[in-house]
Amino acid sequence: MAKKLAKSANSQKRVLDAAAKIFRDYGYAGTTMRAIADEADLQAGSIYYHYRSKDDLIGAVLDIGINAVIDTVRGAMESLPAESTGVERIETAIRAHLTAIIEIGDYTLATRRVFGQVPEAIRTKNLKLRDTYATMWREILLHAQQRGELRPDANLTLARLFILGALNWTVEWYKPGGRSIEEVAREFTAMVVSGLRDGAPAAAEPAAAPAAWPRARAGRRAL
Repeated sequence: MAKKLAKSANSQKRVLDAAAKIFRDYGYAGTTMRAIADEADLQAGSIYYHYRSKDDLIGAVLDIGINAVIDTVRGAMESLPAESTGVERIETAIRAHLTAIIEIGDYTLATRRVFGQVPEAIRTKNLKLRDTYATMWREILLHAQQRGELRPDANLTLARLFILGALNWTVEWYKPGGRSIEEVAREFTAMVVSGLRDGAPAAAEPAAAPAAWPRARAGRRAL
């Protein structure tokens, strides 16, 4: 019985991994169950044993992507000593996030491509998980701010959106064998914290507008 269950779990993983690749390459509308079966080297009927429809399958792919990040970041944060600084917590979360999205690269890229294409019900369900992750980051940044490690007027919502957007883009360019995840995380943290800790630059005085804009020369279109 255990052997049969193990075989079923292995088959399901093949289906999911294949689905992530096909959704990544062809998007939601361009993906078919047949294409996923071919990629997984399985009979089409084997997919329906695990997932009743393409919608069920893309929902699973999206959930795996965000849950992997949530679990990795949460585990990393829980392993930190209680006396860790706010900056140490930010760097740990950044490193864990990068580790997760690179390890499941196809799922991350599939999510980036299809999230806006999937039916609203699937997107709404996945957004609840994303909100959970956003709350984790809000608490991480607020902790650093309350410790005085980030300036009190820093917009933490904007900071969170910037951090997560930049981190998620990493999967597009990161190549194993180059700079390590630790190096990328350390430098990214330095840039983020520098912007959130240093005083905001004074706004420049607006330049005076000319009395009249020059007319376009004859024979040329004004832009």
